Amino acid sequence: MRRGITIGTTHYPTKEAVRNVCRGIVQRYGIGGDVTDPDDDAFCRHLLECHPEYDLKRGAGIAHFRVIAHTDHGRRSVGLALVRLDGDVADFSWNACLTPLSHRTQVLAALRHAIADQVAASRNAALNSGQPLVCSVTGSPIPSVAELHIDHATPTFLDLAEEFITGNGGTDAFRILPDSGAGVSYIELEDKVLEERWQDHHQEHAVLRPVLKRVNLSDLRRADGPGTTAP
Repeated sequence: MRRGITIGTTHYPTKEAVRNVCRGIVQRYGIGGDVTDPDDDAFCRHLLECHPEYDLKRGAGIAHFRVIAHTDHGRRSVGLALVRLDGDVADFSWNACLTPLSHRTQVLAALRHAIADQVAASRNAALNSGQPLVCSVTGSPIPSVAELHIDHATPTFLDLAEEFITGNGGTDAFRILPDSGAGVSYIELEDKVLEERWQDHHQEHAVLRPVLKRVNLSDLRRADGPGTTAP
């Protein structure tokens, strides 16, 4: 039985390991500091997706994250908050996010990890094309590499994944590679032949496109549901 907890596509051996990542972010940015590093931002987004009240917390969409101090029953503490697209700030408990993920969620995470190289190749192709970077959704220029994300056009990642899962025996047929129990690892499928078939299926049917970071992480996720697009 796989132990630990998965946040995004990364598997941590214990909940305390995830808490330590959160504490590290708090220490690096300090009270009032906005989370700016792309890896830290991605971690916070994946962590928040595990919150039992994710939709309520997300609200109008996530602009970025911030370290805040707050008082609860007279006790002052420091933690993370999200800044919404409309400017509202909402704090959230990382402990509330540390609930076990369903097998289906783990399978989807493994499938996302398996096509990471394809997403990276699409990103590199956009950067090396010699053409101006333009968001495929809004038509607006993409001003910097940091603002470039790669998204699935129709069919979405979730459409492709669910079609493949259904056609290959359902989620119960997808076994997750047992964790070593040490350090940080990526969640993967145990059956590498099945994983290769999924990669081929994705390569054949996926339509990847450049989009602005804010479009990928807010508008498209709000329309398609969390975890259906790829940065």
